[in-house]
Amino acid sequence: MRLRARALIAVLATALTLPAAQAVSADLAVPGHRAPPSRPAARTDVASGTAAGTTAGTTSGTAAGGALQVGSVRLTPCGSKPSGWCGKVQEPLDRSDPTGPTIGVAFEWFPATGPTGLADPVGTVVAVDGGPGWGSTSSRAAYLAMLGPLRTQRNLLVLDLRGTGRSGAITCQALQDAQGSTDTDAFRQAVGACGDQLDHTWKHADGSWVHAADLFGTAQAARDLADVLAQLALPKVDLYGDSYGTWFAQSYASRYPRTLNSVTLDASYEVLGLDPWYRSSLATARTAFGLACARSSACAAGAPRDPWAAISQLATLLRSAPVSGTTTDLNGHTVGETVTTATLLDLVTNAGSDPAVYKGLPAAADAVLDDGDPAPLLRLAAQSVGYDNTTPPPPAYSDGLYFAVACTDYPQLFDRSAPPDRRAEQLRQAVAGQPASAFSPFTASEWTGMNAYTNTFTGCLDWPAPVHTDPPVTATPPLVPGSVPVLVLGGDLDSLTPAVDGQRVAQQMGPSARFVGVPNLTHITAMADAAWPGPEACGQRLYRQFTADPGSLGSLDTGCTAGTTPIAALAAYPALLADVAPAAAGSGNQADPSALRAAAAGVATVDDALTRYGYLSGTHDLGPRGGSWSASASGGSGGSAVSFAFHGTRWVGDATTDGTARWDRTDGTVTARLTVHRDGAPDLTVTASWNTVAPTTTVTLAGTVTGASLQGTMAQP
Repeated sequence: MRLRARALIAVLATALTLPAAQAVSADLAVPGHRAPPSRPAARTDVASGTAAGTTAGTTSGTAAGGALQVGSVRLTPCGSKPSGWCGKVQEPLDRSDPTGPTIGVAFEWFPATGPTGLADPVGTVVAVDGGPGWGSTSSRAAYLAMLGPLRTQRNLLVLDLRGTGRSGAITCQALQDAQGSTDTDAFRQAVGACGDQLDHTWKHADGSWVHAADLFGTAQAARDLADVLAQLALPKVDLYGDSYGTWFAQSYASRYPRTLNSVTLDASYEVLGLDPWYRSSLATARTAFGLACARSSACAAGAPRDPWAAISQLATLLRSAPVSGTTTDLNGHTVGETVTTATLLDLVTNAGSDPAVYKGLPAAADAVLDDGDPAPLLRLAAQSVGYDNTTPPPPAYSDGLYFAVACTDYPQLFDRSAPPDRRAEQLRQAVAGQPASAFSPFTASEWTGMNAYTNTFTGCLDWPAPVHTDPPVTATPPLVPGSVPVLVLGGDLDSLTPAVDGQRVAQQMGPSARFVGVPNLTHITAMADAAWPGPEACGQRLYRQFTADPGSLGSLDTGCTAGTTPIAALAAYPALLADVAPAAAGSGNQADPSALRAAAAGVATVDDALTRYGYLSGTHDLGPRGGSWSASASGGSGGSAVSFAFHGTRWVGDATTDGTARWDRTDGTVTARLTVHRDGAPDLTVTASWNTVAPTTTVTLAGTVTGASLQGTMAQP
């Protein structure tokens, strides 16, 4: 599954343009110009800039010219921020060919920062990102933030797996440029052409092509990390993997348990016994939408029907009558949008990593079903597809690597060794054999036609047949000995790597593993999400507690799981003020219910902007039903305090909101000062305050309307 990087700061560099035969990697080594595969020659990655920290656990100190020696590898300062030390070692592309080409495996090293750490770090954390396809170094800032106080005594090693980031990011231009549905012959042919490109990039010493389409699988990457750790002279490390990084970590841990002090699997992708139909994802989605609504005061009190019933009825409607219209994109521009059953399926699966879909999809479905109002659905679709289904070009993300791993490692509903036409027929037969209700409210054909970057039902039909057999895990459970503690984390709203799968992974890892579920969390629990800050607090607390003392896994304090913040799922998208649920009158209130409705609409206007802010490409947006708003962050786009200005912004059709709001994205405090203008009724002014990260939050309202005091409270909309 391809997931947008949950990083605080993303590195969106552009891939180096190379001739077609060399577009895969700029880090090729000529056969015969490398050390034996058992000990690949260390290669320093050339970089510039100022690095933070001067020593590390196994370093020999800072060398002349500003370099740093770690084990046998000479590192140089990285030019990225936050700045670390960069290194690269050459690894065999094909370990069965000792005279063949190599690929450079790159990493960034962040030495421990504290006074004690300078003398004797406790250990080293190795972080591996998901996708597959994300370069882990793109998430360096998120990993550093995740470690927090652990940084004083722990080094951090962030590794770009082969084919990602600076480790020869695979660049298949036609695949990177592909637009629209992935369930087309054209897209499948682009995927197949990418595999063919890999098979015609490197050559053996005798001049024949290396069949490389199946040389970027997880097992090869695991061997790369083992070699890197050996060259860095790191005897044992604490391994953290998120999403596909957990798939990698299972592979690595099963092969090299003696190199591990601990393992953390965050949002676990099940390697052994993975269901090729991904039925647990749909089963989780069916319950997760209901959980999100039940835990939201507003949704629980005001939703007109069960959330999954709304989604199911919408699927039936869209199958015969897709919804089209104009809406607002993430640049604040008016665009056309069409929502089909395929789009709805995208939204349902995207919810597993995107709380905004849980927040808005059932209410948007109700608006279509009950009022014939497509505006909220069109806007949510443009937001989700524009954000969740979009990735940067290599080296930050590699579409080619995604398929090189998925088509090599993931179970398929066809025989990989069969020709493409036969594979397609096998897939058709498998789909035809499913009960009609197996994937309700979607058909089996719709389910397997989903975005290939979520699950590759059809994406690998044209990928070259494998030549090498190299499963990610060859061991049988338990995958690690009892001396290696394993923490498995999972959000209970994560339908991409469901908690039930994480529980099975914990069992497969062995008796030294423990699964901890985190309520109200979607995909990945311990890393901050740039679009949705705050929920990571509990996951980070659990991760830090475990990593500081892996031996205490059995007595881990999981109390924070009882106080996570629910998603403020909406009860409805009202069209007019009369449809808005009024705030509850407070002590001293003199305002009538219509004014309390208007105050609630003003709060909903602000809440909508808070939700949209993290998804936008810029700092300007249009209101749900007109008007606009703008935002500015203190300290630039990465600042934690964001100020909003509202300009005739319409949450409903017969009222506008002007004013300002301030949101601290770190502590969650929101303060808004608003003027709400009602068609045919007096204006009102109101100050509202609430907290977006508190386990339970109530909006407090105070204002005036025609001289009368307005006092009230309401649930966060």
